[in-house]
Amino acid sequence: MRKNEIVNYQFGERIKSAMIICSKMLAVVESLGEGRAGKERREGELAGAKKVLGAFFDGLSVETGMALRATGMREFGQVEEELAQARRRVEAEAVDFEEVQASLGRAVSHATTACDRAVRALAEEGLL
Repeated sequence: MRKNEIVNYQFGERIKSAMIICSKMLAVVESLGEGRAGKERREGELAGAKKVLGAFFDGLSVETGMALRATGMREFGQVEEELAQARRRVEAEAVDFEEVQASLGRAVSHATTACDRAVRALAEEGLL
């Protein structure tokens, strides 16, 4: 049991941390649409930033898939679904940044739920 709980905890914390980083990156991407530079420059920067954010989503998706396979916890599947929604929204022509942030928030909540169970079990055994 300990090994499983430690693995669950590690995956949950890593994924939560990555999603917090993703949220910060998203705020930067959103700010590119608000700049005072020329329209063509802003559009080019925004397009490039969206590609980088998409690559980050890909990496996070791989990590989430590994967590799901290693732990079998359905919450990691729910995280993946929310991340896929967020990525589709980022790739849209007109990005609704509030909806993307909401998807990330729900994903963090699912990862927190997965992590919480592991934390409680480890705490009961005096390991945390």
